[in-house]
Formats: sequence, structure tokens, C-alpha cells
Amino acid sequence: MAFDEQAPLTNVVPDDTDLPAMEQDGSPKPDETPETEDADQALKAHVTKIIKTIKADKAFHAKAFKRMRRDMFVAMYGREETWSETNYKANIAGRHVKQKTATLYAKNPKATAKRAERLDFAVWDEDPQSIVLAMQAMQQNAMAEAAHMQAQQTVVAAAASVPQDPFVTSGLLGHNGGPPLDDPIMQPYQPSPEAVAANELLTDFQQGMERRKQIDKIGKTLEILYAKALREQKPVDFKTAAKQLVRRTCTTGVGYVELGFQREYGPRPGLSDHLADSKVRLDHLARLSEDVASGEIESTDAEMAELQASIASLEAEPEILVREGLIFDWPRSTKVIPDMLTKTLVGFIGARHITVEYEYTLGEVRELFDGVDLKDCAKFNAEGKETANIAGETFDEDGQHSSVKPGEGLVRVWKHYDKPSGLVYYVAEGYHKWLREPAPPDVFVEDFWPVYALTFNEVENEDDLYPPSDVYLLRDMQNEHNRSRQGKREHREAARPRWVFPNGAIEEEDQERLKKMKPFDVIGLNVDPATKMADVFQSMPVPGVDPNLYDTNETFADAQIVVGAQEAQLGGTSNSSATEVAISAGTTNTADGSSIDDLDGFMTIVARAAGQILLREMSEETVKAQAGPGAVWPHLSLADIAGEVFLEIEAGSMGKPNQAFEIKNWKEMLPLLIQMGSIKPLWLARETLRRLDDKMDLTDAVAEGIPSIASMNQTAQPSAAGAVNDPAAQGGEGKNNAAKGPSEVQPGSEAPLGNNRV
Repeated sequence: MAFDEQAPLTNVVPDDTDLPAMEQDGSPKPDETPETEDADQALKAHVTKIIKTIKADKAFHAKAFKRMRRDMFVAMYGREETWSETNYKANIAGRHVKQKTATLYAKNPKATAKRAERLDFAVWDEDPQSIVLAMQAMQQNAMAEAAHMQAQQTVVAAAASVPQDPFVTSGLLGHNGGPPLDDPIMQPYQPSPEAVAANELLTDFQQGMERRKQIDKIGKTLEILYAKALREQKPVDFKTAAKQLVRRTCTTGVGYVELGFQREYGPRPGLSDHLADSKVRLDHLARLSEDVASGEIESTDAEMAELQASIASLEAEPEILVREGLIFDWPRSTKVIPDMLTKTLVGFIGARHITVEYEYTLGEVRELFDGVDLKDCAKFNAEGKETANIAGETFDEDGQHSSVKPGEGLVRVWKHYDKPSGLVYYVAEGYHKWLREPAPPDVFVEDFWPVYALTFNEVENEDDLYPPSDVYLLRDMQNEHNRSRQGKREHREAARPRWVFPNGAIEEEDQERLKKMKPFDVIGLNVDPATKMADVFQSMPVPGVDPNLYDTNETFADAQIVVGAQEAQLGGTSNSSATEVAISAGTTNTADGSSIDDLDGFMTIVARAAGQILLREMSEETVKAQAGPGAVWPHLSLADIAGEVFLEIEAGSMGKPNQAFEIKNWKEMLPLLIQMGSIKPLWLARETLRRLDDKMDLTDAVAEGIPSIASMNQTAQPSAAGAVNDPAAQGGEGKNNAAKGPSEVQPGSEAPLGNNRV
């Protein structure tokens, strides 16, 4: 009730807003109808059920998440948490992760769009000879039709030259003296069955080739858009983020990427990543403006000054950049929570749902979810541990003191993909309503959830979903190496020279002076000058250092067996022969090749899903603005998008171990292709450039109808002085016409097989 405290009570006037709602009969009107109360109870129960499911999945994988965090610590510091920081430590695991990351991911993948294999021709058997025969049949049909037309014209001309006889009855001549109507020549031309079949074949061929050409152009447009999407990724570029993914997979055993699409308007689906535009900035300003309007920000608060400065900055800018496009998000290994019934991480086989976990400040939550206030849920610190007030002090869930108080920390938000219902739920721990209304995923992919897992050390294990990481496999070798080196350090300390003397032989003052004595110092002792120092001081026997006790060769031998990392690769030296090192290197290359295949397969799946998202979400106007006016962008159904065209990563495009081998094969095939007929020179040039990984554009270089430069040089008229070099003047056995011997072949070495990174 609103009233003036200084006014008398007789002047108090009730405010209508303070009075309870009344029914027509004067009875109080209930605040909520039973239907509304039931709906709220059902909503709360649904949210509670989803949060309970998420927590159960997280508890089920808690052991694996704990192992991942331990592996991260080992890869970072080269030691276990129980190993003292002052002890000896050599970070073998971190070195191996760095080495393997450089081997597996050398550059961004190159995506090529390919048609799904299908039979595009209903009549043509895809035999080029059939086209030749059909064209010959059509030429013969055209000649026969022309002859028929010529015969008709001859008959008509002959009939017109005969004088008309009015007494001649009809039957011999046509109307008005024309040719006889029953003459076969005057009937319409009927093509032969062979000509009809040839026409159907050629029509089918033209339609099929046009369809393929159209799809190829769509694929080229898709390649341009995908390459542009890789270049635009922020806050880190795609290569940096993808290398972090490979490093994360080697460290924790699994890495994830989540695909999203940022639109000019609407919420950001990725929640943690975005394109480089002003959208985040505008969301922040909108949140500040709402706080000012609601009275949460006063004119003297720092946020008011921030808002005024931001508005002034916007007014000074000529335009605001707002983009739309593909987003690659890279959630951490412990932030993706699969269903406890998941059988394999790759493809999430058996999963009914998966969850992605985020942690935000209160301001970020309000910006992302239309002003939702979750102050009571802000109880997590930067390490993701829940805090609570106990006896006036703040502790985290591990019982440690925390500087983050409940209500001032972070909010834990979950994005829950539920496959049976086909919906995505946004919920927060401690909040019993939706952060955003349930809806289908923001992007369409065949797998429902646009989250994909990368693993390298897959094994068949029914008890643990997560494969062991390289760091986990190296832990024993890492610890044994540290123990060996620390033991050697302690042994060397124990083996340092020491001297003893009988008690009372020297004064305490001299003892202190001897303790502080440095090399080459000269001091005097309070002893009898006739006393010999050898009689006072005696050398104390100490154990010698046996290097065999601290040999680490076995440690590196085990590392070679377990993860394929030999001592030479880690920067060390050993007594192995060159043959042994070469065999070990071959084994390592085989293991790396398997991991590269895994990475290529993962990137292919991601690129295919990204292509489906682009086909579904990109507008034709935006596509032509980004790819050029010649871009072709169809309006396809979901079934067409899933099966018509897809992106495929080039084999070996990350580590490129197969490029040299591919070039070698092409060099052997190219002479045979050149000698074949009906091979397009432009196609040969493009395939050669593709294998050489060159970005040369042949559009300006190629002109139809111009012979090759070598051919023009051969056909040029020689001068009198150069007549001896004319192949025509030399005869069949001339130098330029003779076959080249082995010694005349252009010399050169084969491209080395292996890891040709650029």
C-alpha cells in the first residue's frame, strides 16, 4: 500500500494495485487458476527430471573425468600431483603430445564437394560408343527426313504443272489438282525405331549431364563457402583451434567439436563461440539498457558510465557489422556429458541424449537468455566447484576456502540434446524453469546432435566408454623416469665428499668457519701447529654412484612399445644402431598413419555436416554475396540435402603423408592419359594442379582452340640455317623423331615418401 508517512491516517487512499483481485460476487479472485498451477508443476517436474538425468550421467562418468584432469596435470607439469614440485621432473608426456600434434595436423584440411554416387541416366548405359552410334543414327535420320521432304516438294511441283480437267473425278488427284492424297510420299515423315531410340538416348544423356553439371556447380559453391567459414572463425582461427583439439585428444583421450550457425538476428546457438562481428557487443548493450530501465543500475554506478561510453562509440561508427555463417565450437573434454548408455563416443552409438556444460557470469546469462536473472544460482567458482556459506565462511565442495561467495560466482548452464523428443533443452542448476523454450536443434544434421568426437586409441571395453589417452599410457614411464633421475640426484648428494674428526679435536668456532668455507679459501684453525691435518680430519667412506641403477633406456623402450615415441624423437640419444632406429621410425609412422586416418575421417564427417548446415541455413542472396554472382544455390528438402551433395576432406590433407605417393602415381599415369583419345587437356591440367597442391587459377590461362606451345613450336617454319633441326627434313630416323633412350630422359629423384608437412 502506497502512502505518505507525514500525512494523517484519514488521508490514506488505497492504491488499486495493492488491493486483491475481486470476483463479481465480491469474493477474492485466486491468483492462479488450477490449470496454470498444474502447468507450472508439470514444467517444474520436467526441468527437475532433465537436471536429474544430467547429474546421473555426470556422476556415471566422474571417474573418467577425474582421470582426464589427472592426465592434463601430468601433460602440463610432467609429474603426478603427489610428486613434490622440488623433485626432479622431465616432461616426457608433454613433449610427446607436442610432437604428435605437429605430426598429425600440419595445415587446414582441403574440402572437396562430391556428388553422391547414383545412376543419373535412365536410357544411356554410360558407354561413350552408344553416344557415337546414337549420333550417327540421328544424322542418318536427318538425311532421310531431308530426302523425304525433297520428294514431297518434287511431287507437289509435278502435280502443279498438270492442266486441271474439270471432268476428271477425284481419286487420282488431290484437292484443286494437288498430288494424290493416298501417295505414301505425301504422308508425314515417320522416323525409324532406331532414330526414336537414339533421340531418347541423346535426350537422356543431355539431361543427365546438365543435372551433373548443376550439382557440380553447387558443390563448387559449397567448397567456397566452407573455406570462407574456416577463415572467419574467431576468437581463434580454425587451424589453431583444430590443433588444440588434436592436443586435447592426445592428452585426455577424446576431443569434441560442435557445429552451429550464427544468424543476423536471434540468439547465438554456440553459446561459447561466435563470428567476429558486433552481435556480442549489441547483446551486452541491450542487457545494460534493460538494467537501467528496471532500476538495477543507478546514475552513479560504473555500468551507467560504461553504457554511455558504448552508446557514444556506436553513434560515432558509420556502420555496425553483423554476420551470419557457420560456427565451430570446441567444448572441453570434461564438458560434454554423454548418455550413460552410450556404447562408443564416435557417433555416440546407443545414446539417447548428450549434454554440453557451460559456466557463465550473471551478466552473460542475461545477455544470452533474454534477461533471465539467476542470482540465486551463481554459486560456482572458476574451477567449476560449488561454494556454500558455512559458519560465516565460504567453502567449496572439496572443503577448501573459496573467495567466491554464493550469488557472486558463476552459473552452471546445460544444453541438453534429447533425441527421442527431438528437442534441445537449456537448463541451469538450481533453476526450475527453461532458460529458453524447448525447440529443435538450431541446425539440421543427419545425426540430430551436431557434436562430434575424435579419438585415437579406441579399444574394445564394456566397462569404460573413454579410450586411454597417450598421456595415460605414458604415465608409468613418466613416473619411472622421474623416480630414476630423482634417485640419482639423491645418490649424488649422498656421494659427495665428507670429513669427520674426533670430538674435541677442534673448537666450535673453527667448526662453524669450516662449514662456511668456500673453495680456495684459506683459514686458520686454533690447533697446535705441529698437528697434522690428516691426523685430525679423515675422509668418510660414501657409496659410489652406479649408473646402471638409474639407466632410463628401458623406460624409453617401453614408451616406444606403448605410444610409438622413441628416444631419438624426444630429443635423446641411445646406443641403438641405425637399423634399429629406422625400424622404430617405420613403426612410429605406421601408428601415426592410423591416427591421421582417424583425423581425416573425423574431419570428413564434420565437413559433411557443415555442408548440410550451409545448404539448409544460407540464403541465396548471402551465398551470392560471398561466393560470387555465378554461385548456384538450390532450395532443397532435408532428404535432398542429406543425400545429394556432401563435402569430403582430401585424403591425407592434414599430415600429408600420401601426397608424394599420389604425385608418383600421377606421374606414371599421365603419359598413358596423354596418349588416349578424347581426354580433355583442361581436366588434365586441373588434376595436376590439385595433386601438386597449387592454387593457380586456370580461368585466365586457358583459351579454347589454341594448340599447345610445343605443337606451335614444332609446326613453325624453320629458317635456312635451322633446316637440319626440322623433323620433316630429317626423315623418320631424325633426331627429333627418334625414340629417346634411358640416358636422355630428364633426370630427377623420386619424391620422398613420408610426412611432407607444409
